[in-house]
Amino acid sequence: MTAPNNVHISIIVCKGSPLDYQQYRHTAFWIQFDDPSTTPAIMAHITGTAGMFQFEFQETNSDPTSSSNFAKQIEVGFLITPATPSQLRLVLQRIPIDNWSREFNCQSWIERALKTLMVDGCISASAYERGLDGMVDAIAEAEDEEE
Repeated sequence: MTAPNNVHISIIVCKGSPLDYQQYRHTAFWIQFDDPSTTPAIMAHITGTAGMFQFEFQETNSDPTSSSNFAKQIEVGFLITPATPSQLRLVLQRIPIDNWSREFNCQSWIERALKTLMVDGCISASAYERGLDGMVDAIAEAEDEEE
């Protein structure tokens, strides 16, 4: 069983495809632990299309900032208390996925997840605001958006 680790959370924003419009920008949590030799980083996000989104929580040894579609990394900060990957999975997999709404997307899910982490006392209000504001700013930087 993995012992609780200090946990750092960032939001990764990737460029949209086929065009880099705001609504096509993908967002995900990049979760890193104190000891990467025993606890690999995790990507947590929803994938799919409107009406068919699914939660994904997977270990990764790759650095998302080196991806060709990487746009920005937003620092949320450390969780207030140490946690294991299993504990984080339990918290994040209960974030509602609104597959009935055509407007719901990965960006909406990250916003809900940040709010849940704050309400549950996992992150501070300032970490919530830093993460949300940074994500909104990064989405607004979409390169193909018409002005």
